[in-house]
Order: sequence, then structure tokens, then C-alpha cells
Amino acid sequence: MIFKLIKNEFFLESKSSFNLLYITFFAISCFMFLLFSFPLSKIFDTNVFTGFFWIIISLSTIKLVENSFAREKDYNIYDLIYSTPIDLTLIYFAKLISLSIILFGVQFIIFSSYMILSDLSFEILFSLLFLSMVTNFGLLSFGILIFLLTNTNTSKSFLFPVIFFPLIIPILINASNILYGIIIQEMSSLYIESWMILLTFALIGILLGVNLFGKLIKQ
Repeated sequence: MIFKLIKNEFFLESKSSFNLLYITFFAISCFMFLLFSFPLSKIFDTNVFTGFFWIIISLSTIKLVENSFAREKDYNIYDLIYSTPIDLTLIYFAKLISLSIILFGVQFIIFSSYMILSDLSFEILFSLLFLSMVTNFGLLSFGILIFLLTNTNTSKSFLFPVIFFPLIIPILINASNILYGIIIQEMSSLYIESWMILLTFALIGILLGVNLFGKLIKQ
């Protein structure tokens, strides 16, 4: 059942070509803005790039979550969900995984461009895949919950990013530390500690989503 829901959710997101193109164009535009706004020596400095990379991804997460729920509202998908006996927890995981796959596509495009320009080995993409999976789950789990919490407020478009960014700062910092370690291929104590913190925040976000998604989606 869960795989069918993931397939359907991903199909709906992929079918919305505007959503995919918008998110991809938005992320690439942010990356190009950095390239033309700062000296290349600064952008391709590993410390600088890892921070910029996750900031761009966090901004893309906001747009991805907003567009996803806006589409479902426009097509009255919630009414269809309530008319079926499907567990809302399964729907939550289907959305979380499908949006994570889309977000990874954006990450792959940006990071591949960086690797080509920096002459890095493509072998580190395997490490990036696992890092992206954990980080995406953390960002999207908090993003989905915060969007639903602020969706009933008249200032929802303003409150969502205002509340979202302070909560994900630990995720961004530790993901940046891990990405730095992957690029320079060094497993320091900070690298291991960052993994523990990142996994903890991702798990907290997922557990909160499992417990609150069904209640928030019905309000």
C-alpha cells in the first residue's frame, strides 16, 4: 500500500510540470545568483559552498511544500482522502518520500555542477545520497507540519518561513558540517557528532509528523 501511495503522490507531483520546473528553476537561479554575486574563489571554498548549498535547499523546501499543498487544495484531494479508509500516516510518509525524491533531484543538479567546476570525484555522490535522504526527511517533516500549523492563519505565507527557518538551523548547520567532511573526505569528531545530531532531528521531525499530520490535515 505504501509503495502505491508513494507512486501516486510522486506521479501527481511530477504531473504538475509547473511545480517541478519552478522548484528547479528557483534553486538554479539562487545558485547562479551566488556565482555572479561573489568571487568564484569564495563560492568554491568548501566552507562557503556547504553553507550556501543547504540555504538554497531550505528555500526550495519552502516552495516545494507550499506548491504541493496548494495543488492538493485546488483539486480537492483532501476530500478524496477523507472518503477512503487509508491510514493518514501512510499518506504522510508517501508525501514525505515523494517530495524528498524531488528535492534530491534539485540537490543532484546543483552539487553535480559544483563537482564539475571544482574537479571533484563523482564517487562522493553516494555519500551525498544518504546525507540528502536524512536531511530532506528532517527539512520536509518540519516543513509539512509548520505549513499545516500556519495554514489556518491569514498571515500563513508570512508565518511559514518565519517559524520554519529558526527550527531547522540545527539541521542546516550539521548537514553543512557533514557535507564538508564528505567533500574533503575526512571523518573528524565533528563529522560524527553532526551525524548524530542530524539523525536525531530527522527522527524527531518524522515522529512529530506521524503523530500530528492526521490531526492537522483535518483542521
